[in-house]
Amino acid sequence: MSIKEKILCIGIGQGGGNFCQELEVRGYRTLAINTSKEDLDTLILKHKYHIPGGEGCSKDRSIGRQLIRMDFINIDKQIDSCGDGVEIIFVIFTASGGTGSSMGPILTDILSNNPKYKDKIICMAVILPSAKESIQANSNAYCCFGEIANVKKSGACFVLDNNEFEDKYMINKEFVAYLDEFLHIPASDKSTKGNIDFSEIKKTLSAHNMAVMTAIPAGKNTVARLLDSLQNNSIFVKRERDNVLQYTALSLADEELSAEEVNQELQKAIGTPIDNFTTYNKRGRNFICISGLSYPQTRLNQIADIVNKNKDSIAKSQSSKLELTADMSFLQSSAPKEDANPKKEPEETLENIWDKYNL
Repeated sequence: MSIKEKILCIGIGQGGGNFCQELEVRGYRTLAINTSKEDLDTLILKHKYHIPGGEGCSKDRSIGRQLIRMDFINIDKQIDSCGDGVEIIFVIFTASGGTGSSMGPILTDILSNNPKYKDKIICMAVILPSAKESIQANSNAYCCFGEIANVKKSGACFVLDNNEFEDKYMINKEFVAYLDEFLHIPASDKSTKGNIDFSEIKKTLSAHNMAVMTAIPAGKNTVARLLDSLQNNSIFVKRERDNVLQYTALSLADEELSAEEVNQELQKAIGTPIDNFTTYNKRGRNFICISGLSYPQTRLNQIADIVNKNKDSIAKSQSSKLELTADMSFLQSSAPKEDANPKKEPEETLENIWDKYNL
Protein backbone atom coordinates (compact mmCIF):
# COMPACT_ATOMS: atom_id res chain seq x y z
CA MET A 1 0.00 0.00 0.00
CA SER A 2 1.38 3.42 -0.97
CA ILE A 3 1.75 6.29 1.49
CA LYS A 4 -1.17 8.09 -0.14
CA GLU A 5 -3.51 5.15 0.43
CA LYS A 6 -2.77 5.36 4.16
CA ILE A 7 -4.06 8.93 4.39
CA LEU A 8 -7.63 10.25 4.38
CA CYS A 9 -8.26 14.00 4.24
CA ILE A 10 -11.71 15.20 5.32
CA GLY A 11 -12.47 18.79 4.35
CA ILE A 12 -15.26 20.49 6.31
CA GLY A 13 -16.89 23.56 4.77
CA GLN A 14 -15.71 25.50 1.74
CA GLY A 15 -12.18 26.08 3.00
CA GLY A 16 -11.69 22.42 3.81
CA GLY A 17 -13.18 21.40 0.48
CA ASN A 18 -10.70 23.60 -1.38
CA PHE A 19 -7.85 21.82 0.38
CA CYS A 20 -9.35 18.46 -0.62
CA GLN A 21 -9.27 19.51 -4.24
CA GLU A 22 -5.54 20.28 -4.02
CA LEU A 23 -4.90 16.97 -2.23
CA GLU A 24 -6.94 14.82 -4.61
CA VAL A 25 -5.01 16.22 -7.58
CA ARG A 26 -1.91 14.76 -5.90
CA GLY A 27 -3.57 11.38 -5.50
CA TYR A 28 -4.75 11.47 -1.87
CA ARG A 29 -8.08 10.09 -0.71
CA THR A 30 -10.44 12.90 0.20
CA LEU A 31 -13.98 13.53 1.44
CA ALA A 32 -15.57 16.98 1.35
CA ILE A 33 -18.48 17.59 3.74
CA ASN A 34 -20.57 20.74 3.66
CA THR A 35 -23.90 22.20 4.68
CA SER A 36 -23.95 24.18 1.40
CA LYS A 37 -24.72 22.26 -1.78
CA GLU A 38 -23.72 25.29 -3.83
CA ASP A 39 -20.22 25.23 -2.31
CA LEU A 40 -19.87 21.49 -2.91
CA ASP A 41 -20.92 21.92 -6.53
CA THR A 42 -17.83 24.07 -7.15
CA LEU A 43 -15.53 21.15 -6.26
CA ILE A 44 -14.45 18.37 -8.61
CA LEU A 45 -13.98 15.49 -6.19
CA LYS A 46 -14.77 11.80 -6.12
CA HIS A 47 -16.35 11.89 -2.65
CA LYS A 48 -18.58 14.78 -1.58
CA TYR A 49 -21.35 14.79 1.00
CA HIS A 50 -24.05 17.41 1.47
CA ILE A 51 -25.67 17.30 4.91
CA PRO A 52 -29.44 17.00 4.39
CA GLY A 53 -31.35 20.14 5.26
CA GLY A 54 -28.21 22.26 5.13
CA GLU A 55 -28.35 25.56 3.27
CA GLY A 56 -25.00 26.87 4.48
CA CYS A 57 -24.34 28.35 7.90
CA SER A 58 -23.67 32.04 7.11
CA LYS A 59 -20.93 32.01 9.77
CA ASP A 60 -23.49 30.89 12.37
CA ARG A 61 -21.74 28.14 14.32
CA SER A 62 -24.93 27.06 16.08
CA ILE A 63 -26.43 25.87 12.77
CA GLY A 64 -23.47 23.63 11.99
CA ARG A 65 -23.50 22.17 15.47
CA GLN A 66 -27.15 21.21 15.17
CA LEU A 67 -26.67 19.65 11.74
CA ILE A 68 -23.73 17.45 12.69
CA ARG A 69 -25.70 16.28 15.71
CA MET A 70 -28.69 15.33 13.60
CA ASP A 71 -26.78 13.70 10.76
CA PHE A 72 -23.67 12.17 12.31
CA ILE A 73 -24.78 8.59 11.57
CA ASN A 74 -24.69 9.35 7.85
CA ILE A 75 -21.46 11.36 8.10
CA ASP A 76 -19.86 8.37 9.83
CA LYS A 77 -20.97 6.10 6.99
CA GLN A 78 -19.39 8.45 4.47
CA ILE A 79 -16.08 8.32 6.33
CA ASP A 80 -16.26 4.52 6.52
CA SER A 81 -16.79 4.28 2.78
CA CYS A 82 -13.57 6.26 2.14
CA GLY A 83 -11.36 5.07 4.96
CA ASP A 84 -10.47 1.40 4.35
CA GLY A 85 -6.82 0.80 5.29
CA VAL A 86 -6.27 4.39 6.42
CA GLU A 87 -3.74 5.02 9.20
CA ILE A 88 -3.84 8.82 9.42
CA ILE A 89 -6.90 11.08 9.08
CA PHE A 90 -6.61 14.85 8.56
CA VAL A 91 -9.67 16.96 9.40
CA ILE A 92 -9.24 20.26 7.55
CA PHE A 93 -11.33 23.40 8.05
CA THR A 94 -11.28 27.16 8.51
CA ALA A 95 -11.79 28.45 12.03
CA SER A 96 -13.65 31.55 10.82
CA GLY A 97 -16.70 30.20 9.00
CA GLY A 98 -19.85 28.50 10.16
CA THR A 99 -19.66 24.92 8.88
CA GLY A 100 -15.97 24.13 9.36
CA SER A 101 -15.56 26.15 12.54
CA SER A 102 -18.47 24.41 14.24
CA MET A 103 -18.11 20.87 12.90
CA GLY A 104 -14.33 20.50 12.64
CA PRO A 105 -13.47 20.29 16.36
CA ILE A 106 -16.52 18.11 17.08
CA LEU A 107 -15.72 15.63 14.31
CA THR A 108 -12.06 15.45 15.39
CA ASP A 109 -13.11 14.82 18.98
CA ILE A 110 -15.53 12.07 17.96
CA LEU A 111 -13.03 10.31 15.70
CA SER A 112 -10.19 10.47 18.22
CA ASN A 113 -12.41 8.92 20.91
CA ASN A 114 -14.16 6.33 18.74
CA PRO A 115 -12.86 2.76 19.37
CA LYS A 116 -13.26 2.16 15.64
CA TYR A 117 -10.41 4.61 15.02
CA LYS A 118 -8.23 3.71 18.05
CA ASP A 119 -5.31 2.66 15.83
CA LYS A 120 -5.50 5.77 13.65
CA ILE A 121 -3.91 9.17 14.17
CA ILE A 122 -6.45 12.00 13.89
CA CYS A 123 -4.82 15.28 12.90
CA MET A 124 -6.18 18.73 12.11
CA ALA A 125 -5.27 21.51 9.71
CA VAL A 126 -6.98 24.76 10.72
CA ILE A 127 -6.92 28.18 9.04
CA LEU A 128 -7.07 31.40 11.08
CA PRO A 129 -8.66 34.55 9.60
CA SER A 130 -6.69 37.71 8.89
CA ALA A 131 -7.23 40.89 10.88
CA LYS A 132 -8.93 42.32 7.75
CA GLU A 133 -11.73 39.76 7.90
CA SER A 134 -15.02 40.41 9.67
CA ILE A 135 -15.59 40.64 13.42
CA GLN A 136 -17.79 37.54 13.14
CA ALA A 137 -15.01 35.59 11.41
CA ASN A 138 -12.52 36.47 14.14
CA SER A 139 -15.03 35.71 16.89
CA ASN A 140 -15.76 32.32 15.34
CA ALA A 141 -12.04 31.53 15.20
CA TYR A 142 -11.56 32.35 18.87
CA CYS A 143 -14.52 30.19 19.91
CA CYS A 144 -13.39 27.41 17.58
CA PHE A 145 -9.97 27.27 19.24
CA GLY A 146 -11.62 27.11 22.65
CA GLU A 147 -13.12 23.83 21.43
CA ILE A 148 -9.93 22.63 19.70
CA ALA A 149 -8.05 23.07 22.99
CA ASN A 150 -10.55 20.70 24.65
CA VAL A 151 -9.97 17.91 22.10
CA LYS A 152 -7.64 15.78 24.23
CA LYS A 153 -6.79 12.72 22.11
CA SER A 154 -6.04 14.17 18.69
CA GLY A 155 -2.64 14.28 17.04
CA ALA A 156 -0.87 17.20 15.39
CA CYS A 157 -2.77 20.38 14.59
CA PHE A 158 -1.29 22.46 11.77
CA VAL A 159 -2.44 26.07 12.21
CA LEU A 160 -2.31 28.16 9.04
CA ASP A 161 -2.67 31.91 9.26
CA ASN A 162 -4.27 34.16 6.65
CA ASN A 163 -2.71 37.08 8.52
CA GLU A 164 0.75 35.85 7.61
CA PHE A 165 0.06 35.06 3.96
CA GLU A 166 -2.75 36.98 2.27
CA ASP A 167 -3.15 34.78 -0.83
CA LYS A 168 -5.44 32.04 0.54
CA TYR A 169 -5.06 29.82 -2.49
CA MET A 170 -1.28 29.95 -2.27
CA ILE A 171 -1.58 28.90 1.38
CA ASN A 172 -3.54 25.84 0.23
CA LYS A 173 -0.96 24.92 -2.40
CA GLU A 174 2.02 25.48 -0.14
CA PHE A 175 0.59 23.50 2.77
CA VAL A 176 -0.35 20.58 0.54
CA ALA A 177 3.16 20.64 -0.99
CA TYR A 178 4.75 20.61 2.48
CA LEU A 179 2.50 17.80 3.69
CA ASP A 180 3.16 15.72 0.59
CA GLU A 181 6.92 16.24 0.95
CA PHE A 182 6.85 15.28 4.62
CA LEU A 183 4.80 12.13 4.13
CA HIS A 184 7.11 10.97 1.33
CA ILE A 185 10.38 11.37 3.26
CA PRO A 186 10.57 7.61 4.06
CA ALA A 187 10.26 6.73 0.37
CA SER A 188 12.35 9.50 -1.18
CA ASP A 189 15.09 10.43 1.31
CA LYS A 190 17.66 7.67 1.79
CA SER A 191 21.07 7.78 3.43
CA THR A 192 23.61 5.41 4.97
CA LYS A 193 23.85 7.96 7.80
CA GLY A 194 20.26 7.39 8.86
CA ASN A 195 16.68 7.30 7.62
CA ILE A 196 13.21 8.33 8.74
CA ASP A 197 10.67 5.52 8.42
CA PHE A 198 6.90 5.79 8.29
CA SER A 199 6.54 4.85 11.95
CA GLU A 200 8.60 7.95 12.82
CA ILE A 201 6.41 10.08 10.57
CA LYS A 202 3.42 8.74 12.50
CA LYS A 203 5.15 9.38 15.83
CA THR A 204 5.75 12.99 14.83
CA LEU A 205 2.11 13.42 13.77
CA SER A 206 0.78 11.70 16.89
CA ALA A 207 2.03 14.51 19.15
CA HIS A 208 -0.89 16.49 20.56
CA ASN A 209 -1.17 20.28 20.05
CA MET A 210 0.38 22.36 17.29
CA ALA A 211 2.82 21.41 14.53
CA VAL A 212 4.65 23.42 11.85
CA MET A 213 6.74 22.62 8.78
CA THR A 214 9.15 24.53 6.60
CA ALA A 215 11.79 23.97 3.92
CA ILE A 216 14.74 26.00 2.62
CA PRO A 217 17.11 25.45 -0.32
CA ALA A 218 20.50 23.89 0.31
CA GLY A 219 23.17 26.44 1.23
CA LYS A 220 25.16 27.96 4.04
CA ASN A 221 23.85 28.81 7.53
CA THR A 222 21.32 25.98 7.42
CA VAL A 223 20.16 26.23 11.03
CA ALA A 224 19.83 30.03 11.04
CA ARG A 225 17.82 29.96 7.81
CA LEU A 226 15.59 27.12 9.04
CA LEU A 227 14.83 29.06 12.24
CA ASP A 228 14.10 32.24 10.28
CA SER A 229 11.80 30.37 7.92
CA LEU A 230 9.95 28.77 10.83
CA GLN A 231 9.22 32.14 12.38
CA ASN A 232 8.99 34.59 9.48
CA ASN A 233 7.23 34.65 6.10
CA SER A 234 5.57 31.34 6.87
CA ILE A 235 2.07 30.15 6.04
CA PHE A 236 1.86 28.88 9.62
CA VAL A 237 0.95 30.93 12.66
CA LYS A 238 3.92 32.18 14.66
CA ARG A 239 4.82 29.66 17.34
CA GLU A 240 5.10 30.54 21.01
CA ARG A 241 8.68 31.17 22.22
CA ASP A 242 8.33 28.85 25.22
CA ASN A 243 10.59 25.98 24.07
CA VAL A 244 7.72 23.50 24.35
CA LEU A 245 7.85 20.72 21.74
CA GLN A 246 7.80 16.94 21.49
CA TYR A 247 9.32 15.78 18.17
CA THR A 248 11.40 17.06 15.27
CA ALA A 249 11.73 15.35 11.90
CA LEU A 250 14.58 16.76 9.82
CA SER A 251 15.80 15.94 6.30
CA LEU A 252 19.09 17.64 5.43
CA ALA A 253 20.26 18.40 1.90
CA ASP A 254 23.99 18.30 2.71
CA GLU A 255 25.52 15.02 3.93
CA GLU A 256 28.58 16.97 5.07
CA LEU A 257 26.46 18.43 7.85
CA SER A 258 26.46 16.61 11.17
CA ALA A 259 22.88 15.71 12.13
CA GLU A 260 23.85 15.76 15.82
CA GLU A 261 25.33 19.26 15.60
CA VAL A 262 22.39 20.61 13.62
CA ASN A 263 19.91 19.22 16.14
CA GLN A 264 21.92 20.66 19.03
CA GLU A 265 21.89 24.11 17.42
CA LEU A 266 18.15 23.85 16.78
CA GLN A 267 17.50 22.85 20.37
CA LYS A 268 19.21 25.97 21.69
CA ALA A 269 16.55 28.03 19.91
CA ILE A 270 13.40 25.90 20.05
CA GLY A 271 13.88 23.56 23.03
CA THR A 272 14.71 19.92 23.54
CA PRO A 273 12.31 17.38 22.02
CA ILE A 274 11.47 13.93 23.37
CA ASP A 275 13.09 12.58 20.22
CA ASN A 276 14.44 13.80 16.91
CA PHE A 277 14.38 11.91 13.61
CA THR A 278 16.96 12.79 10.97
CA THR A 279 17.84 11.76 7.43
CA TYR A 280 19.50 13.22 4.33
CA ASN A 281 18.15 13.85 0.84
CA LYS A 282 19.32 14.58 -2.67
CA ARG A 283 16.44 16.99 -3.42
CA GLY A 284 18.46 20.08 -2.52
CA ARG A 285 16.03 21.07 0.25
CA ASN A 286 16.40 21.13 4.01
CA PHE A 287 13.02 20.16 5.45
CA ILE A 288 11.82 20.17 9.06
CA CYS A 289 8.58 19.33 10.87
CA ILE A 290 8.20 20.20 14.55
CA SER A 291 5.27 18.84 16.58
CA GLY A 292 3.94 19.03 20.12
CA LEU A 293 4.19 22.83 20.24
CA SER A 294 1.97 25.01 22.41
CA TYR A 295 -1.16 26.38 20.78
CA PRO A 296 -0.70 29.99 19.51
CA GLN A 297 -1.84 31.91 22.59
CA THR A 298 -0.31 35.21 21.44
CA ARG A 299 -2.10 35.14 18.09
CA LEU A 300 -5.39 34.14 19.70
CA ASN A 301 -5.06 37.05 22.14
CA GLN A 302 -4.71 39.35 19.13
CA ILE A 303 -7.92 37.90 17.69
CA ALA A 304 -9.70 38.48 21.01
CA ASP A 305 -8.53 42.12 20.97
CA ILE A 306 -9.95 42.64 17.47
CA VAL A 307 -13.35 41.42 18.63
CA ASN A 308 -13.34 43.20 22.01
CA LYS A 309 -12.43 46.56 20.47
CA ASN A 310 -15.70 46.41 18.54
CA LYS A 311 -17.85 44.94 21.30
CA ASP A 312 -19.54 48.23 22.32
CA SER A 313 -20.44 49.30 18.78
CA ILE A 314 -21.82 45.83 18.03
CA ALA A 315 -23.93 45.90 21.19
CA LYS A 316 -25.31 49.31 20.24
CA SER A 317 -26.17 48.18 16.72
CA GLN A 318 -28.06 45.19 18.09
CA SER A 319 -30.05 47.13 20.66
CA SER A 320 -30.48 50.55 19.03
CA LYS A 321 -33.90 52.20 19.34
CA LEU A 322 -35.43 55.04 17.37
CA GLU A 323 -36.84 57.84 19.52
CA LEU A 324 -38.89 60.61 17.83
CA THR A 325 -39.86 63.30 20.35
CA ALA A 326 -40.30 66.47 18.26
CA ASP A 327 -43.88 67.80 17.79
CA MET A 328 -44.71 67.97 14.09
CA SER A 329 -48.50 68.31 14.48
CA PHE A 330 -48.48 71.93 13.26
CA LEU A 331 -47.64 70.68 9.80
CA GLN A 332 -50.27 68.00 9.85
CA SER A 333 -53.35 70.30 10.02
CA SER A 334 -54.82 68.94 6.81
CA ALA A 335 -54.99 65.48 8.29
CA PRO A 336 -58.59 64.42 9.14
CA LYS A 337 -59.51 64.18 12.78
CA GLU A 338 -59.46 60.71 14.18
CA ASP A 339 -62.83 58.96 14.45
CA ALA A 340 -63.62 58.33 18.09
CA ASN A 341 -65.06 54.94 17.12
CA PRO A 342 -63.07 53.75 14.13
CA LYS A 343 -64.15 50.66 12.30
CA LYS A 344 -61.79 47.78 12.82
CA GLU A 345 -60.27 46.65 9.54
CA PRO A 346 -60.66 42.94 8.95
CA GLU A 347 -57.41 41.01 9.35
CA GLU A 348 -55.82 40.13 6.04
CA THR A 349 -55.51 36.40 5.70
CA LEU A 350 -53.60 34.37 3.16
CA GLU A 351 -56.91 33.22 1.67
CA ASN A 352 -58.10 36.83 1.33
CA ILE A 353 -54.98 37.69 -0.60
CA TRP A 354 -55.43 34.67 -2.90
CA ASP A 355 -59.02 35.86 -3.51
CA LYS A 356 -57.91 39.39 -4.21
CA TYR A 357 -55.69 38.13 -7.02
CA ASN A 358 -58.19 35.51 -8.13
CA LEU A 359 -55.78 32.74 -7.29
